[in-house]
Amino acid sequence: MDKNRQKQLGAFYTPQHTVEYMVNKFVKSFTSKSNLLEPSGGDGAFVSKILEKRLLSPQQITVWDINPETNKIITKLGIENIVIKDTLLETSLSNSLFNEKQEFSHIIGNPPYLNKQSGYIKKNKGELKKIYKEIGANDTYAMFLYLSCRLLKIYGELCFIISDTFLTLGIHKNLRKFLLTSYTINEITICPKNLFKDTGASVNTCIIYLKNKKPDKNHFVVFNDCRNNQVADYSGIKKRINQREILNNPDYIFGFNGNVTILNKMKVFPKLVDFLNGGLGMHTTNNKAFLGVIDYRGRQFGNGGLQKIPIEVIKASGDWKFYHKKGGDIKYFSPVEYCIKWDKQSIKNYKISKNLNLESNKDGFIISGICSSLSARIAERGALWESNKAMCFFPKDPLKYPPEFFVGILNSNIYNKIIKLLNHTNSIQIRDIKKLPMPNFKVQEIKIIASISENIIKNIKKDLNYNFEREQKEINKIVSAYFN
Repeated sequence: MDKNRQKQLGAFYTPQHTVEYMVNKFVKSFTSKSNLLEPSGGDGAFVSKILEKRLLSPQQITVWDINPETNKIITKLGIENIVIKDTLLETSLSNSLFNEKQEFSHIIGNPPYLNKQSGYIKKNKGELKKIYKEIGANDTYAMFLYLSCRLLKIYGELCFIISDTFLTLGIHKNLRKFLLTSYTINEITICPKNLFKDTGASVNTCIIYLKNKKPDKNHFVVFNDCRNNQVADYSGIKKRINQREILNNPDYIFGFNGNVTILNKMKVFPKLVDFLNGGLGMHTTNNKAFLGVIDYRGRQFGNGGLQKIPIEVIKASGDWKFYHKKGGDIKYFSPVEYCIKWDKQSIKNYKISKNLNLESNKDGFIISGICSSLSARIAERGALWESNKAMCFFPKDPLKYPPEFFVGILNSNIYNKIIKLLNHTNSIQIRDIKKLPMPNFKVQEIKIIASISENIIKNIKKDLNYNFEREQKEINKIVSAYFN
């Protein structure tokens, strides 16, 4: 398959060592009466391995796939039960037969990876939302998982390799509830990083192995964490978590990163966003046409390829504004690297969020949207910001809670632990920020944290490599006391 077609279908084929690991989950439960479905057959990796090991006969296997080329591959294996169809749309669920007889004793696969911005979901959004209304039409892999679970016989087993985003992301809250309440989840293996790197995909994955049986109150999910292992090594750090207790977590998140007791503490505090304005920013629709790199008297911090605009011009002219667009693990302060055209004609092209305060002369702070750890830094007064990589917030009561205070607590180790529990990926969403707690800090503590942050910012402005580890520990100690 050429790369364009592969991207269109969200098809990234499974490494053989992963196939072997997954097929082995079924070895003990296969019988002469078993019937297996692979709902996204692709290159036939799973069924060919099952046949190679003589675990099932070709007559016991059914394959579905949207790609007609799959038919040639599967029929060569001796499998006759193959249907070329759009599995997500051509299902009895679309006819509202939600109590249909479940059909398969085993289901295995690596479903396609397409998100809600893909052409496929955009094209079929209306129908997909009707069929998958219980969990939402956000990712194809999630819909495949939901559909396949519905097709399992009682006590049937499923083993899928999918994106690990369903473990914590807010958009998959309903999918988690569906799985946790209706199925016994035996094991979730968090796969080694870069497992699919050779296939051109940067997605982080996990393998879920479950049974169609309501979980007992004493059932524990095994989390096999292989993230730091070499590719093909599935001997990870194992943790056992009571499945029913996971339902008590905010949004039913799978707290495999530990520190779940922090989540219970969160319930007693108000939300951080109740003390802030701001949020999402804007898109230029064409960065090359409307952005410039700020020239700080001969020094630039942004990427090349854009026109250089002297800092004096930006400060003196109303035709340009400072523009925050950098993500990453930048804490406390970073020089604004870009500027944006702000004449009437240019503004007509922009997609602007209602949260963007165009007349802002307030002091605020930036939270990086793309980062390995929660990172906050002070914002340039009057600056605008890009929605993808930066979120900007302004204190509602800056006299009591100055922006430096929020920067300090958000860069603390406790808030980093909380955000990783709410969203373990490197892409922080506005919905994650809205869930962060706000303890009732004492007035003196607020002043101390703000003062320490101000000092860190002052020193970073003098030296961008300034080490603020000692000061951060002081802030960490104050914040941690509220979560012990």
